[in-house]
Amino acid sequence: MDITAYYTRAKQLWDESNAVSAFPRYECNKCECGVNEKSRKYREERKLIRFLMGLNSIYTTIKGNTLMMTPFPTIIQTYSLLVQEERQV
Repeated sequence: MDITAYYTRAKQLWDESNAVSAFPRYECNKCECGVNEKSRKYREERKLIRFLMGLNSIYTTIKGNTLMMTPFPTIIQTYSLLVQEERQV
């Protein structure tokens, strides 16, 4: 499967998952610790890691480089890097 097809399938699964189970949010409006943003960031990082782990072994270098970035890039940024890498291969 090429990167575009893989990303499209992963996005469909993420969207379906979000549609059937909403992630709980802190809603008392008194939050000063930023738990909702921290939770969103954590979910995005986990999604990125799962996305990277599903890649073929030809992307081992880019997977490693991406996981070493601080902060992690977004899924879209990672997708763009992978498309560029795929075109060069």
